[in-house]
Amino acid sequence: MRRLLLAYDGSDGAERALDALAGLHREGDVVTLVGVAEGDPLFGHAGRLHSPDQEAQRRRGLEEAATRLAERGIAAELEVASGDAATAILDVAERSAADLIVMGTRGLGGAERWLIGSVSTKVLHHAPCSVLVVR
Repeated sequence: MRRLLLAYDGSDGAERALDALAGLHREGDVVTLVGVAEGDPLFGHAGRLHSPDQEAQRRRGLEEAATRLAERGIAAELEVASGDAATAILDVAERSAADLIVMGTRGLGGAERWLIGSVSTKVLHHAPCSVLVVR
């Protein structure tokens, strides 16, 4: 039995990651879908304000993704986290003893990646397990 974690935000990259996870899944694997409500910007990048609307939106997205996995015979647990996306994904991975994190990329350009960093890069550098980044 493996524990697979899918970081899901509804983006095209997340959809490709969902397909990749479905292809990797074996009977008996435990799948967790995590979506992160990062909150609304508070004075630029100085902080984030908790957003219940964003959490509800993430939960709906996770439920839709879980339905698509269920159609393929894959059951998934859902978890909505809040805060910094990379930190939240890493926390869920550690807490769930994940064997593999599967995630997509947002496709940030060079300047954006330099200024705010890439969630997938942060997860790759700090994950307690293997990470599959799907393009």
